Formats: sequence, structure tokens, C-alpha cells
Amino acid sequence: MQSSHAHSDDHVSSPYLTLTIVIIGVFMSILDTSVVNIAIPTMESAFNANTNQIQWVLTGYMLTLGVLIPISGWMTDRFGAKHLFLFSLLMFTVGSALCGMAWNTSSIIFFRIIQALGGGFMMPVAQAIIFRMFPPERRGVVMGVFGIAIMAAPAFGPALSGYIVEYSTWRLIFYINVPFGLLAFILGLFAMHEFSHEPHAKLDFWGFGLSTVGFFSLLYGLNDVPTDGWRSLTVLGFITVGVISLILLVIVELIVPNPVIQLRVFKDYMFTMSTIIGSIANIALFAGIFLLPIFLQEVVGLSAIRTGLLMTPAALASAVMMPISGRLFDKIGARPLGLVGLFIITITTIGFTRLGRNTSVDYIQWLYILRSVGMGMTMMPIMTAGMNTVPRKWVSQGSGVTNTARQVAASLGTALLTSILTNRERFHFAVMATNVTPFTAQGQKLLALQHAYSTQGMSPAVVSTLYAGLLRAKAFVEGMNDTFWVAFWLTVAAFILTMFFYSRKEAEIRRGLRHKNKAIEADGQKPALPALE
Repeated sequence: MQSSHAHSDDHVSSPYLTLTIVIIGVFMSILDTSVVNIAIPTMESAFNANTNQIQWVLTGYMLTLGVLIPISGWMTDRFGAKHLFLFSLLMFTVGSALCGMAWNTSSIIFFRIIQALGGGFMMPVAQAIIFRMFPPERRGVVMGVFGIAIMAAPAFGPALSGYIVEYSTWRLIFYINVPFGLLAFILGLFAMHEFSHEPHAKLDFWGFGLSTVGFFSLLYGLNDVPTDGWRSLTVLGFITVGVISLILLVIVELIVPNPVIQLRVFKDYMFTMSTIIGSIANIALFAGIFLLPIFLQEVVGLSAIRTGLLMTPAALASAVMMPISGRLFDKIGARPLGLVGLFIITITTIGFTRLGRNTSVDYIQWLYILRSVGMGMTMMPIMTAGMNTVPRKWVSQGSGVTNTARQVAASLGTALLTSILTNRERFHFAVMATNVTPFTAQGQKLLALQHAYSTQGMSPAVVSTLYAGLLRAKAFVEGMNDTFWVAFWLTVAAFILTMFFYSRKEAEIRRGLRHKNKAIEADGQKPALPALE
């Protein structure tokens, strides 16, 4: 008889080899996202493209992920976890090789979409494999090790990419994936377990169509917010189409017998809370990943490599914290870890609301390290606890939904934070510029500078332009601090929700008592805890 929770009854002969293969694939796919971002200006010059054209190297990949991730659960059930993961590895590896050989802008955009055909399925299928392979009482430490790939890869990416671009060729950031991808594929072909699956008779075409249109339109609209703003007809049009399509998707998926996206997984309290807390925390955490590199390079004046190296210790701290929090999760559950981790994130986020142009780089680095420790303590336990109570038949769907939420949260976070940063920067610059009059301290400072530099042959207009540049830099810092305040309140919201993140059902499953209780009851004895249905 099969268990009712997510763990598979299949015997896996070499689970840790399978885990290694899965981690290699996921690490490659996540690392690729951050390394490509740094190399975009170099590609733009190499292909003689403009910014709008080369941006599709990122946008095309992101939109393909947005279409594929929601249907990954159905695909896993239809074709099997092993087959779909091997397909993902192969497509990602082939796409990486083709990207390295690209000869113009159109070719690299097309090859990035091929690469995304692999990257889109990689993460949700990997999580489904882990939850099928390991029982709940061992998932914490395993997901902690797996989380190293999720948290560390984006932080290592900028330093690696900056080094490669500066001392070699941008094509190497794609070619480097090929040997690792081939090794993982060959190992997986012979060593990965073939998990049982239940293929559905036919595809839910309405669900598939609405999912594709909905997530594509929503993500495309959100992706355009940083450049066009929320009032753009393009942004409003795509977001409107996306929202309407997703509302229709919910209606359809709750009616059809075999939905392509199993929304009934949200009937599980822990899963729903995990998705909400994780999404809010992702948006808040994205503030550091998104804003700090801009601040360090454009305001402090660090190079891309120096910025990447400065952020690398935080990745190491998160990597060390992941397995520790996983082991603690197995013993005490997600709520205590989540509360402590979010408290650390909240306090350090307050520190980031007080940055200035002369703030010590060492102070920023230590603050970011502490924030990453909180991240490593929070994210994996919250996600693992949410998946622990998902019925086994829905574990693939649950993994797909979780990763879809993460994808949408990342895009929404980028759009939201960019919009807040831009608006607050404009506000602070307008206030500062208004205060520059002959009767204010700022105006007197400008007149003194004009007088001082006029003796060296510099015109007052040039001095005014330079002074305006200084004001803009200061306005950016003030706007960034305001944006971190938004991140602070988001972490507070996540902290409050985490107080209610507990169920006896999850605790029983995690402690491995569920089946023990059933066996005890079968012998006519009283179970240690009430058995679950």
C-alpha cells in the first residue's frame, strides 16, 4: 500500500548519487542566470546590438521559464521524473553549447530559448525527485544541502562571470556548462532511479493554453515595468491579459478532472502558508540581490569583479547555514527557524535603510553576510514544511506551483522595487534641486564651487552639471534606502505569518510517526500521537 504523504514507496538503490546529479543540474541552471546578466554589455558590443535587442537574451529565457514551470507537475506525472530531468539536462547542455557558438543577436536569443526548455523543468522536477526519494524525517538536511545550489549560485555568478568576461571570452560562460551537463546526463542515464508515475489520458488543452497566455503576458508586462513604468499601455495591456487569463485558468482547473495545474493542492494549509510566506520573503530578499550590486558599482565605484567578490562570503555563509538549518528543521520544525531567520533578516534590512555614499564597504559586507545567514535559516525549512503535507499523488504538482510562485515573485519584486526606487529617487532629487537657491546652504555651496573652479578655467555651467550629478547620486542613495524600508515591512509581514506556520499533521509526518502509529493501532495498542487519515 502506498503512503498518503509525498514520500515514495519505491526503493532507491543510490539516493545520494541521484541527489548529486540533481544538484549539479540545478546549480548549473541557476548559476547561468546570474552569469549571463553580467555578460550582457559585452554581448551587446560583440553583436553590435542595441539595448532593446540584447535584452531579449534575458527576457526570452525568463518568459520560457514562465510558460514551462507551471506545467512541470503535469509533465512529470506524464513522462516520469527521471525522463523529464534527463531531457532538461540534455536541452540545457545543448542550448549552452549553441549559445557559445552564436553568431548574431537573433541566434543567441533562439538558443537561449532552447536552453530554457531545459532550465524551466530542472528545479521543480529536482524537488519532486527529492521529496519522492527521502522520507519526511530526513528531508530537512537533504533540502539544506540542495538549498546550497539555490542560494549560493546567484551570489557566485557575478564574480565568476566578471572574471571570465574580463580575462577570457563571454562564450566561456556557456561552454563551461557543457562538460558538467554531459557528465550529469550520463550518470543520470545509468544511475537515476525510475520513479513510478501515473500518465493522464489526455492533456488539459484549455488549462495549458490559459496557463501559457496568462503567465507569459503577466511576466512580460512585469518585465517591462522598470523601463516603461506602470502607466505604459504595453505594461497595462499585458498585465491585464495575464490576470484575466489566470482567473479563467483557476475556474477551468477546478472543473476539469485532470488539470494541467493541480490547484487543489492549496487545500493544504501548510502548503498554502509556505507559498505565501516564501513569496513575500522572496520579494523582500530580492532587494539585497537587486539593489546592492547597483549601489556598490554606481555609487561606491567598485568593479563588477570586486562587487562579486565582496558578495561571495555571504554566499558561503548561506551555504554553511543551509545544512545546519536542515538538520535543525528535522528536530524542531520550520516555525522556530523561520522566526529567528526572519528576525535576523528584518534587523539587517534596517541596517540597509541607512546607507550613504561614505558607508564602509566592510560594514555593508558584514550586514549582507548576516542577512544571508537569516536567509539560509528561513527559506528551505519553510518550503520543506509546506511540501511535507502534500499528498504523494500531488507532490510533482506542488513542486511546480511552488516554483511558479517563486518565478512570479521574482518578476513582481523586480518591477515593484524598481518602480519604488525610481519614484523615490525622483522625489528626493526634486526636493534637493528646489533647495538650491542663493539663500540656502546648498546654493551657497554651489556658488563657492563655481567661484573656486572658475579660477581654473571651468565655466559655471559645467560646475552646475557636476553638482547636479552629485545630487542625483545622493538622491539615488536616499531612494534606495526608502526601497529597503519597503523590504523591511515585507519581512515583518512574513515574520507575523510565520507565527501561525504550524500543524500537528506536519510535525507528525516529519517525525516519522505516522506509519508507526498505524502499525501500533493494527496491534490494538494506543498510538503515541493520533493517527492521520
